[in-house]
Amino acid sequence: LKKAYGLSEDDYAAMFAQQDGCCAICGKDQIEFQKRFAVDHDHYTDQVRALLCHPCNTAIGSLQDDPELLRTAADYIAAHRP
Repeated sequence: LKKAYGLSEDDYAAMFAQQDGCCAICGKDQIEFQKRFAVDHDHYTDQVRALLCHPCNTAIGSLQDDPELLRTAADYIAAHRP
C-alpha cells in the first residue's frame, strides 16, 4: 500500500471506516467479498480516490476510467433491459 499508493495500513483502515466498510460504487459490504477492497486511483494523476470491490474496480478499469464510455455503457444496458 505504501509503495503503490502512499498509504499506510492506518490510512487504509481510515478510508474503510469512512466508507462504512462498503464499496464506494456499489455500496456492498466487504463481508460479501473474499478479496480485500482495492485502492482505486486515477491512472493519470495517481491520486487515490476510494476503496472499491474487485468487480467495480475491474469494471471501471476495463472501461478505461472514461466517464463518457461508462455513460455509454449504462445507456446501452438501460436500452436493452426488458
